[in-house]
Amino acid sequence: MISAIEGRKPGKALDIGMGQGRNSVYLAAQGWEVTGFDPSGEAIRIARSNADKAGVKIRSLVARDDEFEYGSDLWDLIVITYVRDLTKDDAERFWKALKPGGIVVYENGADESNSVLRAFLSYQIIRFEDIQTTPEWNPENRIRVQRLIAQKSVRQ
Repeated sequence: MISAIEGRKPGKALDIGMGQGRNSVYLAAQGWEVTGFDPSGEAIRIARSNADKAGVKIRSLVARDDEFEYGSDLWDLIVITYVRDLTKDDAERFWKALKPGGIVVYENGADESNSVLRAFLSYQIIRFEDIQTTPEWNPENRIRVQRLIAQKSVRQ
C-alpha cells in the first residue's frame, strides 16, 4: 500500500475490514482523512487505541461491508486487504463511491483464477500481481497472493 499512495495528494480514504487499524493509522499519519470499518467491535476498539497511541485521528465504525453506505464520488482511496475476494459488484460499488482519479488498493490470498482482475477491467489497472510470498502476519507459510491497484478514470 505504501507504494500505491506514494506521490498522491492525501484525501479521503476508506479502509474496508480495517481490523486493528494498521492501514488506517498509517494513512492518517500520512495526512489522509481516514474512515474505516470492521464487523468486530473488539478490532475497532484496538484500532482506536492504536490511532491514539500514534497521535492520529481516524473515524472507525462497527459495520459489515454489506451494511456500510459507501456514498457517491466520496473517496480518493479505498483499501481492502485480507478481507475477501472482490467481485464485479464490488467493482461497480467502488466505482460509484470513488472520486474521479480515485484508486482501489487490494491484497488478499488468491485462488486459481484471475476473477478479481477481470472484475476491475473497467478501471485503469495501475498494478496487478499474482505471486507466491510470505505474508508478514504469517512468516512460516508461503501463500499465493493477489495485489491490485486500480484507478477510476478522471473522465467519465
